[in-house]
Amino acid sequence: MKIILTIISVLALAGIADAGYALNQHYAPPLESSCDINATVSCTAVNQSDYSVLLGIPVAAIGMAGYILIGAGALTALLKPAWRRWLMLAIATAGVLALAFSLWLTYVELFVIKAVCPLCVTSLALVTATTVTAAAGLSRTRQASGRT
Repeated sequence: MKIILTIISVLALAGIADAGYALNQHYAPPLESSCDINATVSCTAVNQSDYSVLLGIPVAAIGMAGYILIGAGALTALLKPAWRRWLMLAIATAGVLALAFSLWLTYVELFVIKAVCPLCVTSLALVTATTVTAAAGLSRTRQASGRT
């Protein structure tokens, strides 16, 4: 279980870095992004679109907060073994919600904005890996407690 929680912690740190850079790009002057390759592969097109803000909060900030909570949950589970089962359930649930949100954002990128942000693709990969790893951890905690 420790390896699973360590992997989740590392994925969360990578997610925090990715979301932090995306948040920086959200506030950067237009077309100053290092990940703008062309009109189709463009952080600027995505991070400064109408869809880059939800209820007045940049989506990158929401992502960063999610990664911080997931990472904090994993680190707490490492330090508090008695809380692991509950925390793994919380992390797996957060992962599923984050994955659903990321998939919706990917749909918006591809079919509404018609541009792809490499930082968003990285976040989608990280949240997918986090969700799969958390599901494996949740399964292990259930097996350890005698439930299937």
